[in-house]
Formats: sequence, structure tokens, C-alpha cells
Amino acid sequence: MLPSSLLHFTKKNNSSFGYSTHIGTIEDTLRALSLLLPGRFEDGDLCSQAILASLNLISLYHTKFLVQSSFKNKNLLPKEGISFSFNERFNHFNASRLSCKTASWTLSIISYTEVVIEMILRRKLSKNARWKWIASMEGLKAILRLILFYGTKNRMIVHPTHFIRNVDPNSFEICKDDKFELLALDPRTGTALSANNSDSGSTVRCQSRKGWGHLGELLWIIRPFIYAFMIMMEQQKNSTTNMKRHDGNEDESIEKEDEGSWKPWIISLSIDIMARISRNIQPMSALEKDESKRRDYLFIYYLFRGPIYLKFTRVLLDKFCNATEHRPLISIITAAINDYRPFWEDSYFYTAGS
Repeated sequence: MLPSSLLHFTKKNNSSFGYSTHIGTIEDTLRALSLLLPGRFEDGDLCSQAILASLNLISLYHTKFLVQSSFKNKNLLPKEGISFSFNERFNHFNASRLSCKTASWTLSIISYTEVVIEMILRRKLSKNARWKWIASMEGLKAILRLILFYGTKNRMIVHPTHFIRNVDPNSFEICKDDKFELLALDPRTGTALSANNSDSGSTVRCQSRKGWGHLGELLWIIRPFIYAFMIMMEQQKNSTTNMKRHDGNEDESIEKEDEGSWKPWIISLSIDIMARISRNIQPMSALEKDESKRRDYLFIYYLFRGPIYLKFTRVLLDKFCNATEHRPLISIITAAINDYRPFWEDSYFYTAGS
């Protein structure tokens, strides 16, 4: 679900007039602009996400072009029986099959646009209609991941579902020896990226998931849909009551108040825990271990989801912000938290971990 545009490589003798310099400058400028807009003016958060989504889609195209050109120029087409780097694995299992190729790129496009689409729909649709759309999107993503899972012969779905940028645009050479700068957190979701490129030249052969490993992958795939579907049903159940005592304050509520029931939160957490235990029973390759660590990071999102956020995390944030908003230096952090709180409070996908 995370932007490949956040993955950069550092080349020692990079030409100042090269294609990579121009592309990097444009992408970095747009990314900085998207980070500065939230909280600056009305609808600044929507503009920020629209810019970031556009940037990630453009970067997705650039990365695909560079990696495929590298494969063609260097004849780096992987063959059965050899070890795969991340891009070689993707090219062999995903890009070479029409169904997997369509599913993987569709997942990437959805992950880049779902937040901004949700923000637009929040302004136009009722809560019930919005949660129907959210549940439908999670259902579609689950179907696409099932296509990937079974289309790659039951191999673990590794994030991201597209090529990563490890190619020098000037020579189309794979930068295996260069230092990769892997940002710890995605500014849209706060998720740690996987596909650690320190291992990009190492043996990362992924095996088919069997038994408990198979079950763990299926649980991980369907968990987001189950959570969104349960919240949608809660909204429909409470819609009659809400309509009877409607007082015009619906627009003032935050998205997390829709997730206020403990039942979906507990069931979702239980499924994630079972999925984690199941996938660790079967031995994993280096690439799969990296993906498993990324999924472990996603447990942090439970602090920003449902009743735990309303009753615990938000209370702590309010106390922290009230105590530090007028203090030197630390008030900068407080201002940033206040600027970005609307994202995780008003958007389900921002902290969905899907």
C-alpha cells in the first residue's frame, strides 16, 4: 500500500544535468509542498493529499519505465531456479502474468488514491454511503490480493506491489552497491516501508505458503474487509437512531467516532494476531521476513483506530498539545501534530494498514 516515490538511491557520481537530477528535484519539491500545506488554509489537507497522490502516480510510471528498460538493456530476465532480487521477483511472478500484473498495479493505484477519494466523498456522501464505499474498496483489495496470492503459487504478498526504484536513469544500470535511503515512515500513512534494499542483492527466494503459513496469509488478506464490513453494519444498525435524534452536528464528528464500537476493533486485532502467529510457524526468506516486520509495524495503527483512539490516544494527545503548545521548540512538534490530526481522525484509510 506504500509509495515507491519515497524510495531514493544515492549515486556517487550523479550528473547535475542528468535526467535523475531533474526528476528528483521535481518530485522532492512537490513532496515538500504536500507536507507544508496541511493546516495552512481551508481544504489544505485535501490539496496536500491530491498533490501527493499525483506525485506517487507519476513516480510509479517513472519507476516502471526505468526498471523495465534496465531489464531489456541488460537482459536481466530471471529464470526458474535462481535467486531473485525484489524487482526480479516482481517481474517474474507479477509482471509476466496478465492477471497478477493487473491486480498488482491496480492495488498500487488504489493505495495512492484511496485517501484523497475518501476525503472528497466525506464532503458529499452520508456516513452510511461512505462506509459502504470503504467496505467495497476493502473487498476489492482483498480480491486483488487473493489473485496475487494464488497467481504466484501461494507466495507471500510482498509490499509494495510494484517495482522499486533501484536503477540509475542515466545508464539504466542496477545500483546494487549504492546506499539506498529508505524513509522509515510514509508521510501519508506513517507505515515503515518493506523491501529493504540492503538485501536487494542477496538471496531472497520466496517459497509457497503451506499449512499454517497459508492460513496466516489468508487471514491477513481478509482482515481489513472484515473490519470495514463490521463497522458498515454498525452504522446501518444505528442509522435509524441517529436520524431520529439528528441535531445537525453530524459534520462536526470525526471519522473515528464511527469506529467507536469495541467489537470490530477486538475481532480485527485478534485476526491480525492469529495471522502473525500462523505466518511465523513456516520458515521465511529474507524478503518475507522483511515483509513480516512491516506488517508488525502496522499494529501501531490500532492506537489510532476505533475506541482505543477515542478513549486513550486522543486524550493523551490533547493533554500533550495543551501542555506544550506555548513552549519553545517543542511547540513545533505540537503544531505539526495539530496540523496532521485531521488526516487520521477524518480518514479511515490513513490508518487502515491495508
